[in-house]
Amino acid sequence: MHDEIIELADRLDDTAERLAELSIELLQGALADADTSDERSRLERSVTRARRATIKAASILRESTGVSADAEELW
Repeated sequence: MHDEIIELADRLDDTAERLAELSIELLQGALADADTSDERSRLERSVTRARRATIKAASILRESTGVSADAEELW
């Protein structure tokens, strides 16, 4: 069970990285298009909020197993 939880936390980390990339792509697209629409801003903020929530979820899972994110990187 412990390994499965760590695997899920790792998958959440991967998802958080992809969400960060998507957020940057949205910002770059807005700059390139000179688009300052509220819709695009709301979408970027939603993606950023989802990234933060995903990072938090991964952290909570690791805490529940007694493994910190720093310790996980050493494995």
